[in-house]
Amino acid sequence: MKSQIYKKHWNELTPRQKSLRTKSLAVLTQSRRTKKLSRTIAREHHISLKTVIHHTNAFKKVNGRWIAKKYDHTSRSMLISENGKLQSIEISDSRHAKTIGRYHNAVKNYLDTGDYTKLKKFSRRKIKDSDGIIHSFETDPKIVLEINEKIEEIEFFEVYDS
Repeated sequence: MKSQIYKKHWNELTPRQKSLRTKSLAVLTQSRRTKKLSRTIAREHHISLKTVIHHTNAFKKVNGRWIAKKYDHTSRSMLISENGKLQSIEISDSRHAKTIGRYHNAVKNYLDTGDYTKLKKFSRRKIKDSDGIIHSFETDPKIVLEINEKIEEIEFFEVYDS
């Protein structure tokens, strides 16, 4: 019997499996957002739909076509700003991933416009990671700016291989 790779936690995956899961999640996200055929989207990402299904278990067959399920329980690693720093957490629910994505959009909106209202909506929101640890979002405007400045400083430097 084949192993059910979609049940594995992110940290248990090999680098190749992480790459395939990342591509598979991108296909899944696009399948949920567009009316395109899942097979076509998978092909655009240079991956087979069979591999996507194997890595996510987030599709169901409806009238002979593979349709993305509304949500999934596929483990993934995401960045979150918490307690004055950016950290990576593992989550195992697409609904949490969606919330984190919305938070990042609120941060971007704040950084672009200076309008704090969208960011403020996350001041009481919590996310539970794969280990059951509760995380809260950083919503202090000054700290959000500091975190972003640190990220920009890191991105400024390029590493050259001789």
